[in-house]
Amino acid sequence: MGRPLEEKRHRAGLLGCMLLYWIVFSLWSWALHRNQDTGIFDLGIHCQAMWLFSQGLPDFLSTRGMASLADHFTPILFLLCPLASPWLILSFQSAALASAAWPIYRLGQPEVGSRAAFWLALAYLLQPGLWSANLFDFHASSLALCTLSWALWGLHGRKPWIYWPSLLLTLGQGEALGVTVTLLSVEAWRGAQRRTALATAVLGLSGMGLAATVMRSANAGQASQYQSLFLQPNLDPVSWLAYLILLLLPVFFLPLAGLPRMLPALPVILANCLSWRDGQRALDHHYLASILPFLMWASLAGLRGRKPPKAALGLLLLVNLLMHRWLLLTALRPHPPIPIIPTEASVSADNGPGAQLCLRRNLFLFPNPFQPMCWGNRPEAMVETVGKAGQPPLPGALERRLLECPIDYIVLSLDPDSWPLRPADKAYWVRELRRSQLYQEGPDKVFRRRQPGPLRMPSSEPLPRLSQDGSRLVYADASGVILQQRGQPALRLGPGHSPELDPSGQRVLFISEDPNLVPGDRNCSADAFLWQAGQLKRLGPDGPPGQVSAYWAGFSNDGQPLVLGYGPERRPSGSQGLWLGPVRAGWGTQVNEDGSLVGRSLTGGQVAGHSPQTGGSHLIHCRLEGRFYQLYDHQKALSQDAADHLEPSLSQDGNWLAYNHGGLIEVRNLADGRIWKIGTGCNPCLSGDGHWLAYFNGRQVVWRKLREEQPGLIDAKIRP
Repeated sequence: MGRPLEEKRHRAGLLGCMLLYWIVFSLWSWALHRNQDTGIFDLGIHCQAMWLFSQGLPDFLSTRGMASLADHFTPILFLLCPLASPWLILSFQSAALASAAWPIYRLGQPEVGSRAAFWLALAYLLQPGLWSANLFDFHASSLALCTLSWALWGLHGRKPWIYWPSLLLTLGQGEALGVTVTLLSVEAWRGAQRRTALATAVLGLSGMGLAATVMRSANAGQASQYQSLFLQPNLDPVSWLAYLILLLLPVFFLPLAGLPRMLPALPVILANCLSWRDGQRALDHHYLASILPFLMWASLAGLRGRKPPKAALGLLLLVNLLMHRWLLLTALRPHPPIPIIPTEASVSADNGPGAQLCLRRNLFLFPNPFQPMCWGNRPEAMVETVGKAGQPPLPGALERRLLECPIDYIVLSLDPDSWPLRPADKAYWVRELRRSQLYQEGPDKVFRRRQPGPLRMPSSEPLPRLSQDGSRLVYADASGVILQQRGQPALRLGPGHSPELDPSGQRVLFISEDPNLVPGDRNCSADAFLWQAGQLKRLGPDGPPGQVSAYWAGFSNDGQPLVLGYGPERRPSGSQGLWLGPVRAGWGTQVNEDGSLVGRSLTGGQVAGHSPQTGGSHLIHCRLEGRFYQLYDHQKALSQDAADHLEPSLSQDGNWLAYNHGGLIEVRNLADGRIWKIGTGCNPCLSGDGHWLAYFNGRQVVWRKLREEQPGLIDAKIRP
């Protein structure tokens, strides 16, 4: 009678602990969400997907710039769409993760007895990786903790009505879980269940094939951007060893006695080791979800014949509270107000407040859609998620994007966290947003569009560049980098942006995210490429994956390539602070901590403005005067009216200056002050000799010959 009574007490006690876990972590998750410690990444992404499914809307995530099935293979979200609310899905996740304690107990009961199995189930509920997965937003893959635990019990308890549904649900939680399911066939084979093993292998392989096919189809035939995490693999054995210790320490190294049981988790462990993203080798994310069930299963082998130490549970609880203390303090602090915005309104929001506004069709992670970041099926999007990528446009282009894309609301966080922007870049965006007067700023950093309009995505803007004599033109459009020589067909150099042409017109530098532009280019970052004599050469960056990325490349005064943005501080070698390209004749633009822009030279000189241009004895730059940018030559004002004067381009001798005056291209003779109005456009560029002008008129690139009496059109508009 004693043993059944003991088992009854253990089962009742475990159910009580599971209920307590569900209540505590539901409330904790809700408090974090209320205090904006959840985010668009990743709670908002999942909730938007479920909401779209529940409304019968097309599967396109404005939060990610792709279909949900292109981001991850997560058809389980279709089943969960009735829970399309952050509050409901967070509570459901807590319940699902708590439920895994039951199959862990039932697995251990026949092998190590009720008392040791009860101890192991409690140890599971106190795992740091479990708490982190539960408190780090919501992820479909985190549910694998639940379904894989139930599948293990269904397999070894000979309960097919539990085993097969659990496997099917697991396959719908992520594209990588097909590998885990396939390797579960080894577990079935070891348990002398031959038919089950074969059927499991077939199911797992089918799931892998289906996931790959669906994701590639949703990505327009391209592979998933997550594969780029392994293009430049982490081969540091010290980090591998540290990761393995982190895995085994919270379960007191008990799985070492049952290593064969860990086989289904080995591919995931290996992938986490090889990924350049360090977060995959930590316990404070959700990357342990498909590993922990097998850690607990293997721990049973280590418990055989041993008395489990009760004090270890208290130690686990203490470690967990210390590890998650900041999340506890965040949950307890006074919560900021939740902005009330109509569901039909489009919103660009910071990560934290955006999670509370995710049940809508058009929610963007600021600065999306004005500046694409963490957006789309791009390897560089993976780099941007670590918060060390991205470069804002200069003021003229920035305001045109704000004008062209009338987002109804912009909601910024009251928190100092600016992810995915750097703090200085965020301050610059806010400064320019206020300067534009397109939005009315309300309380708590909520900006409302003064004149709403239909939502449009910003179009690409070619930035033409001319050779010294104006005979060659280079620019980038949606098709890639285009090199044009007068009288000859255009030449496409490859996919990329921000091209620069050397004075002779024989060399072109540009930036490309394409991973296969040259042989051996296997990194995941945007690179600088040099085109010369029909050949492409990769210039870099070289460094830790995810930590370096190129954003602009040009030529220094001595003709050597100069690349901007190699490191997390986004600066040319030897200079300081955050830079915005381009850098010409040793001068460029730098972002101050308050978001203001300053013209700075690589040798330490400085002007009060940005976009400095040197030629002859002139130093032209744009200085903010009140609400508008004005042109200055050293300290002499060249303009003073109620319109922006931006994007200056100066001839090498300093005689001619082209610029954008409130959306109109003007050319000025600096010797006598005469001004010619050329036409509507932006991004003007003069040739070095001052005889040719190229600019973008909003539809196509225009290439003009300048006559001293009157600039006139000599070449037609060359490309839409």
